[in-house]
Amino acid sequence: MLNVRADTVTGLQRRATDLSRAYQRGGGITTLNEAISVHRQLLELYPVGNPDRSWALGNLANFIQSRYKAQRTLGDLEEAISLYRQASHLCPIGDPNRSASLNNLAICMHSRYQSRGALADLEEAISLNQQVLDLSSVDDPDRVSSLNNLANCMQSRHKSQGVLGDLDEAISLYQQALDLHPIGHPKRSSSLSNLAKCRKSRYDSQGALGDLEIAISLYKQALDLCPVGHPNRPSSLTSLANCMQSRYQSNGALVDLDEAISLHQQALKICPAGHPSRSMFLSNLASCMKSRYKSQGALGDLEEAISFNQQALDLHPAGHPHRSTSINNLANCMQSRYKSQGALGDLEEAISLYQLALDLRPVGHPDRSASLCNLASCIQSRYDLQGALGDLEEAMFLHQQALDLHPVGHSNRSTYLNNFGSCMQSRYKSQGELEDLEKAISLHQQALELCPVGHENRVSSLTNLANCMQSRFKSQGTLGDMDMAISLHQQALDLCPIGHPHRSSSLNNLASYLDEAISLHNKALVLRPVGHPHRPSSLNNLAMCMQSRYESQAILGDLEEGISLLQQSLSLCAPGSMKWTSIARVLSLSLGDQFSKTYQISDILQALSLQQDTSQLIRNAMQDILHDIPPRLLQTSTGILFTQAQMTIHFCESTQCQTLVKFLQQSNDWNANVNHIQETISTYFQYSTLSHRWGSSEPSLQDVLCSGSAHNIAVTKGVVKLQRFCQTAAHHGYSWAWSDTCCIDKTNSVELQKAIGSMFLWYQKSALTIVYLADISSSPFPGTLSGSEWFKRGWTLQELLAPCTILFYTQDWIPYMNSTAENHKQDTHVLNELENATGIPPKHLSNFHSGMDNARSRLQWAVGRHTTVPEDIAYSLFGIFNLHLPVLYGEGKEKSLLRLLQEILSQSRDISILHWVGEQSSRHSCFPANISSYQPLPHVQPDITSLSIEQSMSRLQQLVSSDDAYKVYNRFTNLPCAKFTDYMLTLPCIVHDVQVVKLRQTYMNCHTYDVQAVGLRPVQIITTERLLESIMPIKLPYVLIHPWDRSLVNYLEEDGIMAGYKTLIELEKPFMALMLLQLPEGEYRRICASHFIVAHADDPASI
Repeated sequence: MLNVRADTVTGLQRRATDLSRAYQRGGGITTLNEAISVHRQLLELYPVGNPDRSWALGNLANFIQSRYKAQRTLGDLEEAISLYRQASHLCPIGDPNRSASLNNLAICMHSRYQSRGALADLEEAISLNQQVLDLSSVDDPDRVSSLNNLANCMQSRHKSQGVLGDLDEAISLYQQALDLHPIGHPKRSSSLSNLAKCRKSRYDSQGALGDLEIAISLYKQALDLCPVGHPNRPSSLTSLANCMQSRYQSNGALVDLDEAISLHQQALKICPAGHPSRSMFLSNLASCMKSRYKSQGALGDLEEAISFNQQALDLHPAGHPHRSTSINNLANCMQSRYKSQGALGDLEEAISLYQLALDLRPVGHPDRSASLCNLASCIQSRYDLQGALGDLEEAMFLHQQALDLHPVGHSNRSTYLNNFGSCMQSRYKSQGELEDLEKAISLHQQALELCPVGHENRVSSLTNLANCMQSRFKSQGTLGDMDMAISLHQQALDLCPIGHPHRSSSLNNLASYLDEAISLHNKALVLRPVGHPHRPSSLNNLAMCMQSRYESQAILGDLEEGISLLQQSLSLCAPGSMKWTSIARVLSLSLGDQFSKTYQISDILQALSLQQDTSQLIRNAMQDILHDIPPRLLQTSTGILFTQAQMTIHFCESTQCQTLVKFLQQSNDWNANVNHIQETISTYFQYSTLSHRWGSSEPSLQDVLCSGSAHNIAVTKGVVKLQRFCQTAAHHGYSWAWSDTCCIDKTNSVELQKAIGSMFLWYQKSALTIVYLADISSSPFPGTLSGSEWFKRGWTLQELLAPCTILFYTQDWIPYMNSTAENHKQDTHVLNELENATGIPPKHLSNFHSGMDNARSRLQWAVGRHTTVPEDIAYSLFGIFNLHLPVLYGEGKEKSLLRLLQEILSQSRDISILHWVGEQSSRHSCFPANISSYQPLPHVQPDITSLSIEQSMSRLQQLVSSDDAYKVYNRFTNLPCAKFTDYMLTLPCIVHDVQVVKLRQTYMNCHTYDVQAVGLRPVQIITTERLLESIMPIKLPYVLIHPWDRSLVNYLEEDGIMAGYKTLIELEKPFMALMLLQLPEGEYRRICASHFIVAHADDPASI
């Protein structure tokens, strides 16, 4: 009996093996069913208690799972889960098969979650995958699949729950999987794609451009590993294309969109008719063509988009899960063609298609609200064209349904409020029911509240509400409605600078309202003669309208009339009252605007009865001085904020100017006049700057303007600090002061960028910089200066270096250490403390010059400093290097630092900035991701310190002939300078091929390798990267390089032979080496090292 049973088992096992191989070779479902039948028979021969039952359960489950993948029958998935669960119960902790059983069960649970959406299934899959990962060691060949499976589940939970931590964990897991697939591994491309996909998801979720850039880089690497003919090439092409399209949507660079189109076209070309992914590639390409049409308006692009969408729709017949999306995309293109060409047939087709898409998106479908909105928009367009009230009623009904799907708190609610409000306004225009207009106003007001400054829908919300307010004014004649409409249109215009696509319509809207409003306010003013209690209000309202019309049409007469009206209004108000202060502030700004537009300095000087050449001297001196100081300064005595125009008027009315005029009228000494003019004007405009650590309640420019003076603002810690700063500056004899809190309009991006680029100069030109240390007590011990947070902030580095004169004040506004020095940069004790706190030599602290000298040292000074805005760590160094680069907030810390370093290298050719350790930039391997990588260089003692230059020269002359020395001279003089062009670094260097790489140890994800390169002594390299190993001297894809600094030898002044020998002497010294990985087409990638690589030439004479 036992023998028969054994023969039966053996026969079934052999049959099962044959069927498995046949199925893997392409056998159909019949082969799979037969294999399942055989494995069922085998399972019956392994009853409960048999030690091999778990094996039989697992094999049967494997084939049933394969049938589920082929046929998607949920019953097969349920049976596979049941079998895998039984198998896992038979594999307790410690069983070698437990990991495989748990892994298979986890995959099935994830599949069931994807099919049914039950979160409990996903949670179990995560738990099982975590157990599998815990059971796998670092060297386990299945660890990568365990990492990927768990990452897939974490990504699924992020999509379901939106918890960002899940996505971050998925990225970490995918990164670990990629680390286990080094260059050359056959599965590296899939690991790159997995990580890229996750980075793209985080970009879609958070909008951090750095994630998108990393995703693009990873997809490009994956694409390079998928040449023509590779099965994954189409998906790599389209994934990269989608990222390029996203970057285009972020920065508007048409080159990104063109590249996306090219990539999609390549993907489509290698996916002919019948390819399962062809419809997706058609849709993607259509989307890009539509985007380019919206950008450039070329109808050919739109026609292509329509054609591609039609082809995609043909591949999605009734019942296809993507049919509604294809219908919607085609309808969107037809609607665009209607807007462009005005053909009613296109509109009718768009309506028909949108209706089909809506029918396929029932209540509960995530895209139903979009379909309702799209259909309503088209039907409303047909109403606008034909006037059929039924269309308007239907559009309102659809918009109401869409709004109901976006309750209070929904991120897109403002869009649907605006849509429904526009329909209500249209019905008011048609039917004249005031109730409809009031409803429209209410809806647009709600929409505007949900669109703060910076929101993409704010302009349209302002315009919609303004139109409704004008309609109510026309209906009821309330002047307040007209004023409100003008105010709203003015706000909309302010958000549409020159070049904005909506600027012209905003100008037209505002102009049409202003003319009518000015006429009405003039009539109101006639009815409120002098003595009427409301005359100041009427004067003020009319002035505001004149000011607005001046801003929109630039008619100077409007500005002058507005100023005249404000002056009349001011004269009718009690001085110092709230009304008087408000009008005075507006009048002050208007006068400054009038001065800048109508008067030049020469107009004022003309009234001073000076000779033309003397006036020219004053004008030149004032222009030179004003050019280098901030555009706004606080008057220290009053706390009032002055523009340069107002400061100029103030000077011309001052006693200093009158004294200067008298001197010039009496003097005939040209040189004396020049000197006296320069001295008088520069002294008058001397100002003090504040350097401090920002707090939570700093007053803004708007706060000062609204209050009229920094002395009138409601008291906070920040306000008190500003007021004490003004008092301290005045105490030192300065009439003007500048603070970065309130002297820059941070709502104006152009002004903010200019301020960042000029800030180093402003501190440099200040007569005194007052440093307020809020965290240093007024009775400090010597040496406590370095404990202040001020020394850890990014911007304060230039605020320390730029000024010639600086004074440190403690938290109670007492000079540090009660020093009586007029300049702490000349106080030896303070200067020593500054050196200890910053690591900056005293010569740079007391007499710093911006520029490229000692570039690496300047970068090292910024190590350990931090900024609130990530990009500012790079922007705060622009002035220190005397660089003028664009400020691009949103680009990310890594990209801003890379732009800075590239510009330093391009201008200075200083290769010392390549000597860093730590995380490398994802954009360029030769540069770091963080400024903290510029740690102090190790102290490298030259091997020949005990020998004089003459002794070294004599020794080398015996080893190297003069001809060979001259060859060295020729070789090194012909080396190019380091340069950076088109994201490619060209570096003069000596290359040493690596022949041996041997792993010494691994600790905390850092690998220590012994490396042997031709011509160098052995070195140790510590890196987080996995290197290809070889203990035998062979050609490896690595090189160690000695970056060559041409300044080490003066090739221009030295004799050629002598310069050759001096070069050899330099080559004998230890040097900072870089390790590179050779890439295709003669390019290299730097290996990221955790420590500096100090190398020694084995035989310099052989180089």
